[in-house]
Amino acid sequence: MLISTRRVRETVMTGDVAAVTIARWLWRAACLPALMLLVILEPLVTFVLAALALLGLLTTIFFYFVGPPGFPVWTMLALSLGFAIALVPYHALIRLLSSI
Repeated sequence: MLISTRRVRETVMTGDVAAVTIARWLWRAACLPALMLLVILEPLVTFVLAALALLGLLTTIFFYFVGPPGFPVWTMLALSLGFAIALVPYHALIRLLSSI
């Protein structure tokens, strides 16, 4: 009786391991196209977001000293900082998908 119970448990555990292995391979196969797209677009996304952050900062500084008195300095600085910070999750997503 003990032997048959042990065999059933081993069979169930072996089936669970196989299912987990299959699920991991399917997840990797699904992540690969997304990772390829993110890596291909990475130079363009980095350039665009960094350029927007720098141009926003320079525009803010210029209009702070020369521009109209009602210019939204803090809003422009926050927007520029937001463009720079947007790179962090992008690179984190690439690292997450490439480590899988």
